[in-house]
Amino acid sequence: MTATTFESHAYVCLMQAFVREWGTRCQLFILFAALFLVPETTRAQLTLAGGIEMFNWEEETDPPVTESGPLLAFRVAYAQRADTGFLMGYRGKIWTGTVDYDGSTLFGNVPVSGSTGYLGIGNEVQARFRSQLKSNYRRDFLTALGLDVWRRELSPVQREDFTVIYARAGFEIDSVSPQTWLFALGLNYPLWIREDAHLTDIGFDNNPELNPGGKISIYGHAGYRLNRKWNLVGYVDSYRFAKSQAEPVNEIANRIGPVLVFQPASNMLVVGIRLERVFP
Repeated sequence: MTATTFESHAYVCLMQAFVREWGTRCQLFILFAALFLVPETTRAQLTLAGGIEMFNWEEETDPPVTESGPLLAFRVAYAQRADTGFLMGYRGKIWTGTVDYDGSTLFGNVPVSGSTGYLGIGNEVQARFRSQLKSNYRRDFLTALGLDVWRRELSPVQREDFTVIYARAGFEIDSVSPQTWLFALGLNYPLWIREDAHLTDIGFDNNPELNPGGKISIYGHAGYRLNRKWNLVGYVDSYRFAKSQAEPVNEIANRIGPVLVFQPASNMLVVGIRLERVFP
């Protein structure tokens, strides 16, 4: 988040937030909906996973703002089991942790460092078309619609909420046989982005909604099926956001204003490794 006045330019770094109860209920609702969408007569596959991610967030400001560090991530995936043809799937994710922050103060452009806490929930509904390849491998062409919500926190009063609706398209290659390789590659595009910076909590007279633009980014994974129950997978995921519109606000206590606040162009990159347990 960045703010500009008529006298100076400065970076606003505010926390990221979402309502915990709403996020958890949304996660459970979509999971159960996905389970009931799969016909009872169709065999399905459940996968649970946990791992560590290296997180990086950058904002195009002067001085630049960067956040980086390790996070914990837990996933659940559920899909119809079929040899060929169309099938439905679901993917959910919860991630959390504290990363290092390097940026600047709101006014004065003074470099500062600290830490940022993150907590996020993601849900994705997938449509796949599966075909068989040689050597017991199969290929899925995938399209998906997802919802990501996360909290970013630097102090008890500084917070932001990000809500992102996105679309994905790509392909996956894997095998049900042990000691085989897994691959995926695709594109991710944010369809709608909402940022709530909670500006009134830090002394501004109003709190306009900010809407950064979306840019295409990539995702993918490469892994190894150790046996029929366990997979080890390395992966990359990303978001790219364009600069949001600027909105005028006034800082009440110090009578600073009018101030134009906006979310600068931002990039998120996640590189991780996870261990998957497959339940046929």
